[in-house]
Amino acid sequence: MKVNQIYTLINSIAKQMWGENAIQATDLTGIISLGKAVISSTTDRDLFLNTLVDRIGKTIIRTLDLELEFPNLMVNDFEWGSIIQKINVQPQMARANKSWDITKDGFTPNQFEVNPIECTQTFITDMDTWEFDYTIPDKLLNSAFTSEASLSAFIDAIMSAVSDSMTMALNNMAYMAIDNFIAEKLKAHNGIVNLLEMYNTQFSGNTITQAQAITSPEFCRYASMVMNNYIKYMEKPSKLYNTGNMVRATSRDNMHVYISADFASAMGSYLESDTYWKEYVKLPNYKEYVCLQGTGNESPNWIDNTTIKIIPSSASDGDEAVEQTGIIGIFFDRQAVGIGYTDMYSGTDRNNRNRYTNFTYSATKMYYNDTTESGVCFIVADAKGLSLNKTTLTFANSSADAQTITATTAPVGETVTWKSSASTVATVSNGTVTPVGEGTCTITATSVIDGVTYSKTCAVTVGASTRTKR
Repeated sequence: MKVNQIYTLINSIAKQMWGENAIQATDLTGIISLGKAVISSTTDRDLFLNTLVDRIGKTIIRTLDLELEFPNLMVNDFEWGSIIQKINVQPQMARANKSWDITKDGFTPNQFEVNPIECTQTFITDMDTWEFDYTIPDKLLNSAFTSEASLSAFIDAIMSAVSDSMTMALNNMAYMAIDNFIAEKLKAHNGIVNLLEMYNTQFSGNTITQAQAITSPEFCRYASMVMNNYIKYMEKPSKLYNTGNMVRATSRDNMHVYISADFASAMGSYLESDTYWKEYVKLPNYKEYVCLQGTGNESPNWIDNTTIKIIPSSASDGDEAVEQTGIIGIFFDRQAVGIGYTDMYSGTDRNNRNRYTNFTYSATKMYYNDTTESGVCFIVADAKGLSLNKTTLTFANSSADAQTITATTAPVGETVTWKSSASTVATVSNGTVTPVGEGTCTITATSVIDGVTYSKTCAVTVGASTRTKR
């Protein structure tokens, strides 16, 4: 059993969620892990907490009273244990029945033929662990309160704050599990539906930008229609919506439908009299999210609220963060993202000499992404990608003049790298292809845009060299 602890991650996530920090690249390489966060203060006055003063006037004790945002993703340790085993059995393909060939020449029945099923097995073993600690002295807090009841209320508030901290940590990590799933889908170019690109292609005479999208009633109506259709698409067996080339089908009862609160508000404003949205809300696992990774550190806006900047779990050293704005919806199978716990612990350590008690709340959590399960991400984004002005090049022979391929990126100006599959046939430098020898090869142009790799190819043919007759 592997246990990972990265104590800085949970604090970074919290500051992005609070709006204290701008959205920044969050490294989830490997398996997301958490660490220890100690509730403490080093400022102000009193001898112990250094935050309290002798009571003057009315005292108001404030806590957050948080609840889990994604309870339908949570399972307990009796269901999980410390290791999850996932076994996937794929459907079989039909083949010819040979019963009609009995009278034909060459018929050779084989009643003992073995036909094993296609089956895969994966194990999920990684865990995240963190704890919250606090100390309550017997006497040092007394001077700040006028009664035992008010002191008791303050101590209760500390315990409530610890519980809130635990809940907030779990909520933020649930978002990171979802964000990582989105980043993996973006990285693999799988199940990504750019609603704005689709809309602008279909209605080319009335194109709009990302900034204009959710204030356009026509676009909102179109987006709602497409998203509603995907609920139906994902109910049918398909290999299109996962990265494992698996046949999957997700019923409505097993489908998580998470929608941006900003987009949902736009839908409520512009489509109030329509019925599209009711199809989402009545689903058992419908949920709205205010933001995915952070709100930005200025006034919240729908672009920041729907942005992720994640180095996904599957990344290699040196990989850039996958960044995407305008993520307005995520539909996924209940088996695609999960959060569980194997241990919730609270304990005390009494120091009688110095008359204080240490309290500890700890938890061991585990979560997973399974991108072989169905998932679709709906984005509203200006087009990104790479295109070439030529897909084939032909040279009469190796002495022919070089030819140039022009690469165009969206956004314009992104870096493009070039590679030849056979430098003995042709070489390439900044799009200029030079023939070297007879044969064929492939020229590949690649651009990494916001952490996502885009590639296009051009087939090259070099003819045989001409020979002078004698």
